[in-house]
Amino acid sequence: MKKKWLWWCLLLLTGLSSGCWDQRELERLAIVSGIGIDLHPDGENYQVSFQIIRPDDVLGGRGGTGGGGGGGANKPFWTLKAEGKTVFDAIRNATFESSRRLFLSHNKVVIINEEVAKKGIFPIIEFLMRDAEPRLSEWLLVTPDQAEKVLQVESKLEKVPAAGIAHQLQTYHATSKVRAVSLYDFANHFVQKKTAGTMPVIRIVETDGEKILKLEKTAVFKEDKLAGDLDYRETRGLLWVLGEVRGGIIVLELPDDGATVSIVISEATGKISAVVKERPLKMQVEIDLEAILGGQSTEQNLVTPEKTNFLEKLTAEAITGEVEAALSKARQLGADIFGFAEHLHRYHPQVWKELQKEWESYFRQLDVTIKVKVLIAEVGLTRRPAILFGE
Repeated sequence: MKKKWLWWCLLLLTGLSSGCWDQRELERLAIVSGIGIDLHPDGENYQVSFQIIRPDDVLGGRGGTGGGGGGGANKPFWTLKAEGKTVFDAIRNATFESSRRLFLSHNKVVIINEEVAKKGIFPIIEFLMRDAEPRLSEWLLVTPDQAEKVLQVESKLEKVPAAGIAHQLQTYHATSKVRAVSLYDFANHFVQKKTAGTMPVIRIVETDGEKILKLEKTAVFKEDKLAGDLDYRETRGLLWVLGEVRGGIIVLELPDDGATVSIVISEATGKISAVVKERPLKMQVEIDLEAILGGQSTEQNLVTPEKTNFLEKLTAEAITGEVEAALSKARQLGADIFGFAEHLHRYHPQVWKELQKEWESYFRQLDVTIKVKVLIAEVGLTRRPAILFGE
């Protein structure tokens, strides 16, 4: 019995060491880390850029410095450009200039020029979902600049620019003013056909003579076409409703002396419900926030029951204002980015059946009640303003 067990272990180890049947050698693949999609000057075809990793230079070989930004004799990435009637066609056409087949399984970001987005991105999303290589976790972005040029802006901290963009998106919770959206997230909107989709906007800005990438605004899509955008305040208003606020600072201005107070977002939840027993239909948004007093520019002692209650009231008003700003913009665009329609479809299907044909016009006039509850649970390491420590 013991010999038989050892024999099976030997077979298992032999099988593992032999590799997979469809294994591809690294030397034969061009590993893509970022994809940029622009319109060809003819207005019909796509011009697709691929940021390809150079493994030896990423590891510091061939004269690479090993530091961020891709210094040294060779950059750790190469930007290849190809044209095609479709994105897939462009990928295949890239083989005219690349000695290796493009490999998309490690791609991190897809950057779409806004002219492409206005025309419609269904063919792009359909390909990314259908093909076996692209991952559902890759990030989607819109840019007013040429996507090709965005991919060429080197990161100050990462060797490969696409990795820097991905890291920027992953830290969105530091402010909750940007909404990171993956391929999986956006594709869900095509399946539901009720909630309008969004993507973060990235653009090239110049600071002290150097080009950097900045995340700003949130692109709003109606079906697969770009319809408008949200600013930072409106974006966080959307995130409050969706329950996706994970952190950030709410800056309050005290009415008596104009001093500012920083409220740190600790834990937040958002909930949607519908009042369907009467017409017109009403939606209700409930937001609960647990927060921390993060700092103040006044010598007042704000850590008293009365002052704390006042700060909680001001914070609730600020949150309500952000949600109302997002609602106003969404109504202007006729885009239900909050998922109200999906909520009705899921929990009140009969009501949704009555309203679905005229939902856009109904949404523009929809009565939404916003209820915000705030608890300032902590005040930091001191209960007095730092300026009064010596007194």
